[in-house]
Amino acid sequence: MYVYFQKTPSLKLERVRKLGTEVFKAVKGIRPSFLCQLFHKAPRSQSEELYVHAPRTTQCGLSSFKYMGDKVWNSLPAHFRTAADLRAFKQLIKNWDGPECGYTYCKSGEYETNHTFII
Repeated sequence: MYVYFQKTPSLKLERVRKLGTEVFKAVKGIRPSFLCQLFHKAPRSQSEELYVHAPRTTQCGLSSFKYMGDKVWNSLPAHFRTAADLRAFKQLIKNWDGPECGYTYCKSGEYETNHTFII
């Protein structure tokens, strides 16, 4: 008897996907205006990137919805950010494995890594 395990995403990746979906809704104006006003397009950005404000405090600011939303949104591939509608965006993000790792040795491909991505 064989047991097959379906690869399920980590809880962190699921949270990042949910946050990305909420930011998509806010950027596209699907959410209430107070949420839409939290996010601003980066000046001179042609790729739909958001301006990441420096948080006032590291204790609460680095984990705030606005700061993390900006970081997650900017880590998405460009074609995700320009999706036509929510349904298309959800289909794209469902198969997304998270942002690429920023470590130099990970980019080289010489090493096998097991660490989680950093946003």
